[in-house]
Formats: sequence, C-alpha cells, structure tokens
Amino acid sequence: MAPSRILLSLALALIAATPASSEEILVLNRSFIEKFKNRLTIDAKYIVDAAHKKPNPADKDGDMHVAGRSPDIGLAVVAEIQNAKDAPGAVQIVRSVEGTNQQIDVQGVWRIWPEHGGDKTHNQVSSAGPRFTGKGATNPPHVFEIHPVLKVQNQDVRSTLKPIEGFEPKNARDAFTRYEHGFFEIKATPKAKRVTMRMRMVGFNYVEFIMRVNKRFKRESDGEFLSASILTLDEELLSHDRRIGFVAGTAPDEKQKPLKEGECIRILGIPRVDLALVSWRIQNASKKPGVLNWGLPYEIIAVGVFDDQPRECGDE
Repeated sequence: MAPSRILLSLALALIAATPASSEEILVLNRSFIEKFKNRLTIDAKYIVDAAHKKPNPADKDGDMHVAGRSPDIGLAVVAEIQNAKDAPGAVQIVRSVEGTNQQIDVQGVWRIWPEHGGDKTHNQVSSAGPRFTGKGATNPPHVFEIHPVLKVQNQDVRSTLKPIEGFEPKNARDAFTRYEHGFFEIKATPKAKRVTMRMRMVGFNYVEFIMRVNKRFKRESDGEFLSASILTLDEELLSHDRRIGFVAGTAPDEKQKPLKEGECIRILGIPRVDLALVSWRIQNASKKPGVLNWGLPYEIIAVGVFDDQPRECGDE
C-alpha cells in the first residue's frame, strides 16, 4: 500500500475511534427537514454579527465568512461568499450592517456539515437565537451555513460560483473516502416532530472530481439534482450513485443541462448532509433495521465547473 494511502487509513481509523464526547449533535424540526430536503437554496432574514474584514486570500479559498443569526433558521449560521473579491457590492452591504442587529435579505445554498461544530449540541429554535461572543467571532461553533451565498439584498452574486483561481481543492480520493466513512446516527420516529442527528467532524470543503451522469430527477424551482457516479481526475470510480445539485442561474447549472446519461464533466463541489436521505431513513426505520445508523448521508453541490464540453469518461 502506498504511504499516502496508509496515512489516510490511519486517519480514518482515528476518526472512527473518536470518543462520543467529540460528537456534534444537531436537533432539527422535522418540518424543516421536509421543507428543505429537495431544495438547493434558502431565503433568510439575516443579522450580521461579525464578518471578515476582507475576503480570504485565494490560496485559503477566497471566501468571506459572515457569522450571524436568522429567525428563518434558528441556529448559529455562517454565510460564505465564494470568490468574494468578485462581489464588492455584497461585501460592502455586509460590512455596513455588521453588529447593528439590522436584518438583511440573504439567499444562498443551505448547508449542514460537521466541520466547525465545536463539540456541542446545536438545537434549532423558533427565534434568531443569541449572538455568539466568544473567541473567533467570524467562525463560531456551527454546523449550518449559507454557502455559497447567491444574493445579498439587491446584489446578485451567482456569478461567483466558479473555480477559485489560486486555490487547490481537496483530492477527490481523500475527500470521498472521508465522506463515505463518516459517522452519522439519527434518533427519531416516523411521527417525531424533532430529529436528533449525531455526527463527527469531516471537513474537506471544496473537492474537485469528475461527475458521470446516471439519471435526472424532476427539476426543482431553484435548480436540479442529478444522480451521478463520482470519479477521480484520473477516472477511478469512487461512488456509483450520489446526488449532485446544481443551482439555477449559475454557470454549473448551465453547463450540466445538455449532459446526456453516461457523459462526464469536471466539477468543483462542496458536500452537505442530504436531508432527503435523512427523511427516507426515518420513514423506513421500522422496515430496515439499522437504517438510522447507516453512516453519513451526503450529497454534493456544484459550485464550479472546469470543462467547456461534456465528454465520455471511465468504464460503465
């Protein structure tokens, strides 16, 4: 086994052996899960508590982190503007309301992901929740993001969903190995109004890979999900079937529309918890023993596309 693969195997073993005290716990309203399970985006009234003074440099991902709260979400939230240097109008609006408790309209991709949870319980409430005042105000403990942001007030920033020049995404083999081995446990019954999810940190935000179209689902009002196979850049198959979302009005969505089954395109994507799978597991818990502990239910949102034209790739 190559040294890099040995190190990865050891890392995964350490993740699996992480004690329960390091688990991140998210409690969501069942109604929220059902509302957003087949939506790519969320519209929210947003209170900006703390924002980066300037976007991250390109080699650090080029994002701008905007920590805040929303009564439409009821959790600690970090909104992230991708390629923020190309969205000066949106950045200016964010900075103008930072710390004022003034609500602004924000639209973007909702994202639940165990990356900065802070080893604590995140309990969805019916209000915007308290302001975070601890260390690292722009990156408070959270598992919910609006990432990437699509619109801030009247500033449409969908054009920022593109490859990040000067940034090196995660290697597909390393990233998807982590996703596929991620710990996830659901506690709920089919009639439960609240759902508890236990998970452990995964990270590995931006990943570059090849997507091969398997089939299309019904197009949603805010974009489209595809069933796809996941391959490395050298066309090694990593996953036979994974849901990938494309946001309406973005370059990745326009590039995927003409793809036929079996055709491929190279994608920059970010992972998030697949709430449709969470919902399905809850509904089928009585029929399929163990389904609530089946591992991390994830999907990928396309936030950039590299290929100009679709192509054939890999073996079926």
